[in-house]
Amino acid sequence: MKKLPYLRSKQRRGRWFHTYRRGNVERSLGVHGRHPTDPKVLAAWAAEHARWQDMPPNTDTPDAGTFAWALDLYTSGNDKWAKYSDGTRKARSAIFKRYRKAQGARPVKTITGEAIERALYAKGGHGAVNEYKALKPVFEHLRRLGLIPKNPLVGIELDKPKTEGFPVADAEDIAAFQKRWPIGTRERLIFDLGLYTGAARSDLARLGRKNIKSDLLIYERQKSKVKARVPLTAELRAVIDRTPDIAPSFILTEQGKPFKAASLGNAFGDAARDAGIESRLHGLRKAFCIYWAENDATTHQIAAMAGHMSLSEVERYTRAADRERMVKLLVGVA
Repeated sequence: MKKLPYLRSKQRRGRWFHTYRRGNVERSLGVHGRHPTDPKVLAAWAAEHARWQDMPPNTDTPDAGTFAWALDLYTSGNDKWAKYSDGTRKARSAIFKRYRKAQGARPVKTITGEAIERALYAKGGHGAVNEYKALKPVFEHLRRLGLIPKNPLVGIELDKPKTEGFPVADAEDIAAFQKRWPIGTRERLIFDLGLYTGAARSDLARLGRKNIKSDLLIYERQKSKVKARVPLTAELRAVIDRTPDIAPSFILTEQGKPFKAASLGNAFGDAARDAGIESRLHGLRKAFCIYWAENDATTHQIAAMAGHMSLSEVERYTRAADRERMVKLLVGVA
């Protein structure tokens, strides 16, 4: 077994003792009595090592086996956590911060599914759903490490709140935006690329000529990691031809740099409000679906190009009453 850095394991009178020693500091890992190859020793070392590597200096070390200790173990020694988008990690870190303050000292083994379900039910709404999504993988990580026998969140059912979702762009919205922002403006470029790629803001901000492969615009969606393949239609090619030939992305800030996802969304939101509409980048998907429906794409094909959109959602979008007028506006963009 490869020796772990800074781990000190010694036998005294037949009993193992484990510490993390770095510089002049030596901290007990709280898993004495276990053999150095025990998974719980590895988990305790990983949590302490991650704290030294990733956290601010002089961060207090939670007692081994507590919920705060478990959070450190999950966020610092877990590849799945690292693969989440920046937005997801930021939102869930805020949830963890609240739980660390309220329940950080509580031993993980005393946390029951019944207690969690009561707390989430009392909270209710989207907040409860978001906390459930954040906490469930933490306990699953502990279960897979052998630190708890089962994930207490498995089997919990929440009342999912109804949501109206993002405002969608209808024919009036498209006409209003086109009138306010003519071809040649950055605002119109964001709008047009959003229409013809169906890309979310995090993906749209990164798209550039590097993503063009023959007759397709190919990119991996940041959120789902699913590869999207959008055909380069005459309309999309016309929009791309209006972007700089040599640039890291199609859409650039005034400083000539790619937008960050949040900044791109805010820029479009400001432009939409200036045009007198409430649509957001996500709301352009309706027009994207209708455009492809008019080009004889099947519901399954449209769902694949638009990402994780349900078939019923695609069908609802493409049955829009103002479909004919919207298509005329879209074709006129190029």
